[in-house]
Amino acid sequence: MKNLFIKILCLTAIVFYAKGVSAQMDAASFIRAGESDAKKLIGAYLQPVTKGLASGVNDAWYSTAKPLGLFGFDIRVGVGASIVNNDSKNYTLNGIGINSDPNSKFLLTPINGDRNTNQPTIAGDGKGSKLAVSALNPIDNSRIYIDTISSFSGTNSPVSLGAIPFIQVSLGLVKGTEIMFRMMPIQSGDFTSSGFGFGIKHSISQWIWGVDKLPIDISGIYTFNNNNLEYAFGSSFLDADRNSPNALATNEYKNSQKLEITTSGHQFGAIISKKLSFFTPYAGITINRATSQIAMKGIYPILSVRQNGVLPEKFNDNITDPISISNTVNSTRATLGFRMKFLLFTFGAEYNHAFSANQFNTFNAIFALNIQQLSPIPKL
Repeated sequence: MKNLFIKILCLTAIVFYAKGVSAQMDAASFIRAGESDAKKLIGAYLQPVTKGLASGVNDAWYSTAKPLGLFGFDIRVGVGASIVNNDSKNYTLNGIGINSDPNSKFLLTPINGDRNTNQPTIAGDGKGSKLAVSALNPIDNSRIYIDTISSFSGTNSPVSLGAIPFIQVSLGLVKGTEIMFRMMPIQSGDFTSSGFGFGIKHSISQWIWGVDKLPIDISGIYTFNNNNLEYAFGSSFLDADRNSPNALATNEYKNSQKLEITTSGHQFGAIISKKLSFFTPYAGITINRATSQIAMKGIYPILSVRQNGVLPEKFNDNITDPISISNTVNSTRATLGFRMKFLLFTFGAEYNHAFSANQFNTFNAIFALNIQQLSPIPKL
């Protein structure tokens, strides 16, 4: 059976266009750790992904404070990344509350290391401890070995996902107002994505006496964004143990199992910029709120133990939608960036610094076709 967890990491690679990454984790063992502990393990391991997505969902909406002129338009594509801090590179089993109660239904026991040994997250370095999974014998409360969860492997990466690749269209309206719309149409094999976003930018400097005469632009901005990514596991689905009772038909598992990532966020704040020939530096201050969620949807078999007469019996306990992990960030952020324009085309990059430990700093880049104004006369 192919590794289900590798599919999660392949999704990461597809979205981020990064080098391939892998994890040495057996999907059956992972799910059979039980819903509660499995959620804690994958939540800790993928924390750089969930926090990174939430940190970057509000990125790259603008590259100048000057709104587009009347009927001017901007068509851009962009992508970004989040900078993983050291606190998000490892965790301990005790730290995430893995159940050590000997009377629990499932028990995870480190084979190498102990419960306070550092385990790498996906962005960390090295391999973690192997974990033995045992189930409670309902007859005499002894433990029955089920399987072994292989070591978690880190990728030793300084960055995680940030702004998901997007297409954005902006249009200039009257009174220094610009509206923006964003979409994310990606489809490749079993991977699909959808999403939408909208925003508005409005010139503040035009309403402040004296400031409207200065060679700078100041605008207010508000944006909202929602992204939905889905990856069907296809031939790498998790099937039941056919030697144990209570197994569903193979296609019931295969056709239902998938991974979903949902990210949404909004921000409001102010931007200032100064055009210097073809080069425009800008800065901003925004208040951000964002949430990301990773969920394993579908029906999954967990090998468990029940009483059959006077003997214990292993059986397939089928669970639906077993994993759902979310991460919410709230922060004030400062932005520094630049835009370079050559004729009708622009290139830009920016860095966002979060004033909160629960949010990563991010960076991104955009490329755009930009026409500043179409009415009353074209201005390039």
